[in-house]
Amino acid sequence: MFPVDTGRASCICNGIVTVPAKKFGDSSPSVLQLLRHRIARDLKSGELEHGDRLPSVREVAEELAADPRTILAAYQQLMEEGLVEIRSRSGVFATGAFTSTGSAPGVPRRWMLDMLLGAIERDIPASWLADQIRSTLVTKRARVGLLECNDDQLISMREELEIYFGLNAIPVPLESIVPGRPNRELRDVDFLVSAGHGEIVARVAEELGKPYVITSVRPALLNRLSRLLSRGAVYFLVSDSRFGVKMRRLVAPMPRSENLHVLVVGKDDLGVIPEGAPTYVMRSVQARLAQQKHRGREVPPQRIFSEESIREILAQLLALTDRAAEP
Repeated sequence: MFPVDTGRASCICNGIVTVPAKKFGDSSPSVLQLLRHRIARDLKSGELEHGDRLPSVREVAEELAADPRTILAAYQQLMEEGLVEIRSRSGVFATGAFTSTGSAPGVPRRWMLDMLLGAIERDIPASWLADQIRSTLVTKRARVGLLECNDDQLISMREELEIYFGLNAIPVPLESIVPGRPNRELRDVDFLVSAGHGEIVARVAEELGKPYVITSVRPALLNRLSRLLSRGAVYFLVSDSRFGVKMRRLVAPMPRSENLHVLVVGKDDLGVIPEGAPTYVMRSVQARLAQQKHRGREVPPQRIFSEESIREILAQLLALTDRAAEP
C-alpha cells in the first residue's frame, strides 16, 4: 500500500492510514490530485512498482472519509492517465507508466534485486551482467532503418527506439523506397523496423541482406482506446492525414469506432474539440500546439511497442553483440 499524504498529521498502522477527523467529503478534485501525486511520487521513488496492488476503493474511502463513488471516479481517471490499472474482481494496480509530468519512474528496487539475484544464481557475476548490458546498448550504438508511411509514426517510433533501446533510428518514408534500388541511408543499418507493410519491408530486407522486425502495439493501449471510444468522442491531433487513415483501420473492429476523430494540426479547426474530451497528441505536433490551443483533455503518451516487439528488437541487439564478439 502507498501512504496517503493528506497534508495533516496522520499515522500508518499495519499499512493502513488513519486520518484526523477533518473529512475530504466529496471533493473529487482534491482526492484525485492527492492520489495522483502520491502514486506518481511512489512510482518514481521505487516505493511502488509496476504490478503492485493499491488500496481498494473501500479502503481509500474509509481512510479519507470520502464517498466510495468519488474514489472510484478518481481511480478511473488515473486509469485513463496510465498510472493505474483496474482489473475486474482483482483490484487496482500500479502500472509504472510515465507520469503526467513526462518523467519516468525510478528503477524499481525489487526488480533490480531480482534481476541481480537471478544472474548470480546462474553463476553470472553482477559486474559482468552490467558490462554485458553496457556493451549491448551503449558501447556500439546500433543503427536501425525505420520504414513507415507517415510522419507521425516515423517521429513517435524513432523517439521510442532511441530512448528505450539506445538505437540510432534512421527514418525512411515508405514512398521513397524504389524496388531494386535500396536507399543509400539503409545500406549501413544493422536491421529494419516497421509497424506494418510486411511485404515491402521483407523485400527491402532481402535486397539489403538485413534482418527486420514488424512491430505491434501494446494491448493495454488498444484496450484503453476502446474504452474511451465506448464512452464518447475521442480526438487524435496529428501532422499527417495518412496516420489518420491507419488509425481508422485500426479501430474499425472496436465498438463505437465512429467516435474516433482525427484532426490535422495546422489544417483542421481544433475548436471543434469539446471541453474535456480525451485527446491524443502525437509527438509530431506537440511543439505547434503552443500556438494552437484546444479544450480537450490530453491523454498522456505511453510506450507503443508490445512485449513481443520489445523481445524481437532486443534479440536483434543481442545478436549484434554476439557477432561483434566473434573472432
